[in-house]
Amino acid sequence: MNALEKKIAFSFGFVTLAFLLMTLLTLFKTDQLTESSRRIQYVLEPSIKANRTVAQAINMSIISLQYWVLTNDKKYIQQREATWSVIDKSYLQLKNQSQHWNREEYIELLQEVATSLSILKQHQQEIQDAVHSQAHPQAIKQLKEKLAPLGQKSVETLRKIAEPQYWEMQRTFMKEEEQERSLKDTTLMFLLLSILGGVSLATLLARAVFKPLSHTIHLADAIAHGNYALGKEFSSGDDKLDSALRSMTLQLYEKEQKNHSYQANLEHINERLVSSNDELSQFSYRTSHDLKAPLITVRGLANAICEDIKDGEFHEVQRNATKIARHVKTLEDLVNDILSLTKAELEITEIEQVDINEILDEIQQRLKAVYIDNDVEIQHHVSSSTIVTASKARVTQILENLMSNAIKYSDKDKPSRYVRVTATHNAQSTVLTVEDNGIGIPKKFTERVFGMFQRFHPNVAYGSGLGMYIIKKHVEKMNGSIQFSSSPSGTTFIVTLPK
Repeated sequence: MNALEKKIAFSFGFVTLAFLLMTLLTLFKTDQLTESSRRIQYVLEPSIKANRTVAQAINMSIISLQYWVLTNDKKYIQQREATWSVIDKSYLQLKNQSQHWNREEYIELLQEVATSLSILKQHQQEIQDAVHSQAHPQAIKQLKEKLAPLGQKSVETLRKIAEPQYWEMQRTFMKEEEQERSLKDTTLMFLLLSILGGVSLATLLARAVFKPLSHTIHLADAIAHGNYALGKEFSSGDDKLDSALRSMTLQLYEKEQKNHSYQANLEHINERLVSSNDELSQFSYRTSHDLKAPLITVRGLANAICEDIKDGEFHEVQRNATKIARHVKTLEDLVNDILSLTKAELEITEIEQVDINEILDEIQQRLKAVYIDNDVEIQHHVSSSTIVTASKARVTQILENLMSNAIKYSDKDKPSRYVRVTATHNAQSTVLTVEDNGIGIPKKFTERVFGMFQRFHPNVAYGSGLGMYIIKKHVEKMNGSIQFSSSPSGTTFIVTLPK
């Protein structure tokens, strides 16, 4: 360590030590102020306030009783009872505060007050009873001879407690003011020492650090602009620093070259990952929603063929076999659609003029074949001029899955069940509405409707929980929007697609 470094270390140590000492002194004085303030806030002020409240309430109770004796007005009895509620409450507060008093004579005086209050309350009740019994002279005599002196005695006893506490609080205030002035002086001195120490330390640092730092910043700026050659000629005046910076510059250059290579590989991997995720998403969706329904139909027809063969009804066998062939062809078409859509997703999805009525007719035929025993009425009121420029596969999947869900989750307790599809359009967009009177979506699930793997009615129908998520993705891919409203009377989905 050279002489300049020793001076810097000494200056820094001195400033740190001074800062520590001043901080400890400030904390000590602050703690004293806090303790005094806490005693005033939580002991003296509440005690004095409760004391005054009790004294005022005693006088008020006596005055109320006097008016009662003179006027026989019941409101003064109610006023006296309310006053005694205040006395009891305030005395209880005073008693709780007495636990923090530091003088035993105050506690003894408070006990005397408790005794006086008990006797005072008893005398007031006797006077009230005397008035009830028409003994006004006796009541007035007791009021003068017993009640007034006893009330005055209680107030005087309370004053003996409150006055010393008041002067103690005033002395504490004066002491706090003195401590605050001392704290200000200490803070000012600490500020001056900090300024002097800071100036000294800054001067030394300017000589020892800032000049080499300026050269280093210049080097860093050059490296940030891709000029690594400057590091070979860099000189800060310190051999160790120069050697370290040259080594760092070389390492940064090598790492930058590697990063370029890693970045290119990462972008290629990300592109492949995005493509794989899209392909997996499409495959899962089609498998769970479109392929399952035809397979169920084929399985049902196969079972029917087995029963027909057993019963010898071979004409039914031929008819059902024809149906199986037709459904297998439908299934094959669906698989081809999935493969076509996946391929289009990897490149550019084909955009064409899509006739909504044509799509709805196709979907209705497929759904009738799938839900053979279901009596849900499929209604669609779409004008022949409703044409959307979009991906036919996407639009088909959106409508078919919304309609399929409406059938699956129909309300079997309703005599008439339906799913209704309507369409409106303007110059900017086409709005497709799929409405049903099914069991609806519980309100607590509304924020999760378009999430992945969400199943809200597993006892009604089982699915992968990806359907609504995939529908939303299809809508977003076409720059559209989807919203819904639901209640126990049914659900309505509104899909808006740009033209």
